Amino acid sequence: MNGATDEAARVYRDLHWGIGPSKVKRVRKPHAGPALAELGRLDAVEYATTKKGDGPSTYRHKFGEEGGKKPRLAVDPQTRDLHIVGGDYSVKREGIRD
Repeated sequence: MNGATDEAARVYRDLHWGIGPSKVKRVRKPHAGPALAELGRLDAVEYATTKKGDGPSTYRHKFGEEGGKKPRLAVDPQTRDLHIVGGDYSVKREGIRD
């Protein structure tokens, strides 16, 4: 591993409450070209993962529940990579907060 993958593994372990990644590899970075096409307001995000003490679970986080500004979902017109843009959220050990 190197500095970037070591840091990614550390953050993964922290966000999964002590479970380390099964593998760490470099992946293609999402491209953010000179302009993005907005798809709309992002009301929630849902994902499946395994966290220590929680086992395999699906997590759903609604945005703007605490008066925060909701982010927007946008796409790079050339690569079709998705991007979460703006909003008043943060990613903490205990989860996504806004």
